[in-house]
Amino acid sequence: MIERLYDRAFASRNENGLRILVEEDPQSRSVSVGIWIGVGSRDDPKPCAGLAHFIEHLAFKGTATRDAADISREIDSVGGHLNAATGRESTVFYADVPAEGLDVALDILTDLVQRPAFAPEKIDLERAVVLDEIRGHEDDPESVAFDRFIRGVWNDGHALSRPVLGSRADIEGVDAETIRTYHRNVFLPERMVVAASGAVDAKAFIGAISTRFEATAGNGQAAEIRKAPSFQAIRNHHERPTSQTHIYLALPGPKADDAKRYELEVANVALGDGTSSRLFRAVREERGLAYGVGSTVLRYTDAGLWMLYAATASNQAPQVQSILEGEVARLLDDPPSDAEVTLAKARLRGLYILGMESNANRAMRLGTAAITDREIRAHDAVLKKLDGVTTADVHAVIRRFSDPAKLHVTTVGAKPAS
Repeated sequence: MIERLYDRAFASRNENGLRILVEEDPQSRSVSVGIWIGVGSRDDPKPCAGLAHFIEHLAFKGTATRDAADISREIDSVGGHLNAATGRESTVFYADVPAEGLDVALDILTDLVQRPAFAPEKIDLERAVVLDEIRGHEDDPESVAFDRFIRGVWNDGHALSRPVLGSRADIEGVDAETIRTYHRNVFLPERMVVAASGAVDAKAFIGAISTRFEATAGNGQAAEIRKAPSFQAIRNHHERPTSQTHIYLALPGPKADDAKRYELEVANVALGDGTSSRLFRAVREERGLAYGVGSTVLRYTDAGLWMLYAATASNQAPQVQSILEGEVARLLDDPPSDAEVTLAKARLRGLYILGMESNANRAMRLGTAAITDREIRAHDAVLKKLDGVTTADVHAVIRRFSDPAKLHVTTVGAKPAS
């Protein structure tokens, strides 16, 4: 059965559990389509950190019916673009193609997620590539700093703390049978979402997808049951011989489906998202202490973070850290004014409208919402919800989330001066 979500947007769920979402745009001449799988780095089995990301790579090395050259040649033949990404909670394979290339894109994408060959010689070849990617990650100070931060912000080495790329030792040790077994057990239709936006007919698309997947559900096996993490309000410094110190502050944030996520996004823009924000003005514009400074909200299915970040010369790090902590405290003592809230809402409204001009962004919105079980609103409903956020709403959500006593601080860089 096809359910109408809003004007020109539809959803369907097959008997095998596969969810399909489509947003039609008759004015477009292209289509963006993706397949999301609800497994990411937090679901990697021990001791195979990085397995979901490794499988994402290996799928492009060949399937039961295509080798890597075939995959590249076929997507190029329709002038399309093909890629994939692994996150902490999901993996997505996606393509952007002219409308006439949609069938080719669907053939390739469904082949990649269902029938990767995992040929032993290709596993070893791509293992070397992923190991080199990890080395590059380890050489990047900002990436290392974030890994140190995310590892410390959750308790007891929680699965959300794992680097998406995994560890060199685990990637070196994982064998072909482990890879095949994990893929067979978790890359199942009931764990997948297919979403598309652009020059596509919803009914025809849903039918085309349904014929490309197994008609029945999987074997019922799954990744380990996820356990919600606990936030740690602690302070860590990791000494590293770099010319900059990376500073992370965090507060507990909302889950992906939290009813107050719009209000917190407005508060976050006022605090640190954009050149009009408090953090940008206080750290960069007024004092010239850092090039990179800002804040963001990270939302997962069972947890969230409100995160502040700055990178600065190590001798200036104590001052910048003090400013960041001061701005967190100021949120309670001097919360955003009517003017700040109005400006933040205007920024979010504009970014949303501009983003929805892209088929890729619209498909991404559908897929990510579905894979995290969030309500999917019509575009006008999203804007109405945002427009309805009041200054009092923002102050209330700040009181809920901005508690300096719960502040986590991680700094990575040169040893602080005594």
